[in-house]
Amino acid sequence: MHVLVCGSNYGRSYITALARNPRKYQLGGILAQGSRRSQEVAALNDVPLYRSIDELPNNIHLACAAMSSAAWPVVLQLMRRGIHVLCEHPYPPGLVKKAMDLARKQGVQFHVNGHFALLPGPSAFIRASRRTGRRNVPEFVEAMTTERALYAALDILMCAVGVHPPLRVRKVSRSRKFVRLEGTLGTIPLCLFVQISGKHGRVRLADGSPEYLLDQRLTLAFPTGVLTLLSAAGPVLWNKNPAQAPSSEEPLWTVLFGREPQTAADLREQRIQANVAALDSIRRSILGHPPPEVQRHQHILGVSKAWESIGRQLY
Repeated sequence: MHVLVCGSNYGRSYITALARNPRKYQLGGILAQGSRRSQEVAALNDVPLYRSIDELPNNIHLACAAMSSAAWPVVLQLMRRGIHVLCEHPYPPGLVKKAMDLARKQGVQFHVNGHFALLPGPSAFIRASRRTGRRNVPEFVEAMTTERALYAALDILMCAVGVHPPLRVRKVSRSRKFVRLEGTLGTIPLCLFVQISGKHGRVRLADGSPEYLLDQRLTLAFPTGVLTLLSAAGPVLWNKNPAQAPSSEEPLWTVLFGREPQTAADLREQRIQANVAALDSIRRSILGHPPPEVQRHQHILGVSKAWESIGRQLY
């Protein structure tokens, strides 16, 4: 598949992912506004730099849209050209619904890359929650995240719960750096802490800024114990309810993922592999396979609606 990368900032991560499997993918060009950075990225990879949709050749199969929200019309223009789109998150549900409708009309695939749910730590958390959830519904949910990681945290959480009930929360307090919200995920009580950049109108902290204290920390409390994802890199812990331990010799807590310490280099590699998995997922859908649950419309719209609802209350 000839793949167009849209955007030369985070878009470079897709270039790295594409290069991992040249038998499946070939970088067909960069679509950007023409900055020095985009010129350098195109030259380094020996591919054309396109500044508009009209310049694109006819052999582009798939576009990785890693642009700011202001470039949303480009996503729609690509699909009107018959090009499948793997789109970075987040976007409001109204725009996502419009893209889904257009994709159906044009006969192309539209996937949203939530990214973090595909990392090993969150994936282990999701699997453990699904196993435990077959027998018990969570009694409550607690989540800590940042404004930038909010969509990804909700994506992981909704994958872990395994159903798509509405999320309803209201802001109960706000400090200089944190907003606390309470509500329900379906019928499950939910407490959410979101770190924000500061006062209304202040420019948001850059993605990956050291001023952010964490990425995602998610806790699901079941009658049999408490499942916790401590960060995007793990570990994942299971704390058994002591009253339900059948033996006094049985361990009360277990590391489900992350027995070996994870480094920043490990996480970078995991994020590349997550983008490879996202590419392979949309490729399978293009080839006629049914989309995975994380790419079904109900899930994507549910996460997007929850993200928008919470985002409106942060400032």
